[in-house]
Formats: sequence, structure tokens, C-alpha cells
Amino acid sequence: MFILELQGFLYIFARITSFIIAVPGFSHKSVPNTTKVALSLILSWIVYLNIPAAPVDGNIVLFMLGALREAIVGISMGFTAKLIFSAIEMAGQHIDFQVGYSMAAIYDPASGAVSSYYGRLFYWMSIMVFFLMNLDHTLLQAMMDSFKVLPPGQISFTNLNLVGILYVFSYSFKIAFTIAAPMLIVLLVTDIVMGLISRTVPEINVFMLGMPLKSMIGMVMFLLLISCFMSNMAGAMGLMNGCMLKIIEMFH
Repeated sequence: MFILELQGFLYIFARITSFIIAVPGFSHKSVPNTTKVALSLILSWIVYLNIPAAPVDGNIVLFMLGALREAIVGISMGFTAKLIFSAIEMAGQHIDFQVGYSMAAIYDPASGAVSSYYGRLFYWMSIMVFFLMNLDHTLLQAMMDSFKVLPPGQISFTNLNLVGILYVFSYSFKIAFTIAAPMLIVLLVTDIVMGLISRTVPEINVFMLGMPLKSMIGMVMFLLLISCFMSNMAGAMGLMNGCMLKIIEMFH
């Protein structure tokens, strides 16, 4: 009996742990692994005390397959949240491309990927907004509520619906362009004006003036629009729960 109860607890633990190691904010390398495991254990125990016992099988192979399914669900939900943060970083990368900073992209050891200046700046702004607005609490609550929508041990891949993941991917691109649009429009107008100047006054070396001018305009516009950027980031991250629900519906 104790073994079956332990297996039910491990189902919950597998989903929550895989979620914690995938979602931004909690999965960062600066967060000790001990803290991640402790948080997963605490949340798993809370969920275990508040939901009906999960159906388990004494067969170790079937149990491992069930735990693997739970881990896939947790990673899928964590990846959905990460996709929103990646969309915000993508907005910064679009701006970097227009300003010209994409040529100075550097390797970021924290994320393990090559990133540019505005991209990393937007990412860390999104992390700041994430914790300032207590969205971390909301996200963990949504994770715990997922056990009511999709009870542990009852996951099936037979009727897998990919509409949810397609919706999340398309929505992430929409977020990226919505956040970057104000600065992209200003920088596009700057390119048009510089092109007109080069045609009307050929003596001016537009190529030499273009890079510092666009860099200065980009910085000024960023400082003027920073509150708008943070507001759009908060609005985008506020919809992470809905995106996670779309992912959960895939496994029904």
C-alpha cells in the first residue's frame, strides 16, 4: 500500500519537477538545484494532499511510462511559459537587427545561446516584470490547478491535438511584433529619411552617419517607450495561464 501511495506522489513530483526546470525564473542557472528540488517537493506534497489518489500500477515498467507522460506534460507547460519570454526576447532581437547591433551578438552563458543587446535587455526586463507583478505565484497556481483539469496517471496520447501548440507558436510571434512595432516603425522612417538625404545630397556619407544616428535614435526611443514596453510585456505574460491551458487540452 505504501508503495502505491509513493508512486502516486512520484507522478505529481515528476510533472512539477519537469515544469520547474523548464520555466524561466525558476530554471535559471543562478538558482541552486537544491532550491529547485525543495520547491518541487513542497508543491508536490501540497498537491498530493488536495487531490484524489492517482491510479497507479504495480508494474514498474508501466509506472515508469506513466511518470514519463507526467514529465512530458510538465515540460510542455514549462516550454509554453518559456515561449512567451522567448517572444519578448525576439522583439529585442528585431530591434537589434534594425539598429545594427545584431552584428555584435555575443554568447550568453546563462541561456547557452547567442544573443544581442536589446534581446538580452528585453529578456531581463521581462524577468523583472514577472516577479514584480507576482506572476510567479500565478504560474505556480496554474501548474497546481492543472492536476484538477488533467489528473495524474490519466494522461493519454491517443487523441493528441496539436491545435494548442500551433496557437501558442502563432501567438508568440504576434507578441514579438507587437512589442517591437513602435521602435521598428521609427527606425524604418529613419532609414527612409536617410535614403532621401543620400539621393538629394550625395555629398553626405550616409553610410558613415547611419550607424551612430540609428543607435542614438534607438536609445532615445527606448528610453521614451520603456513604460510602454513593460506594459506590453506584463499584458503578454498575463496570458500565460491561457496558453498553458491550451497545452493541457492537447492531452485530453
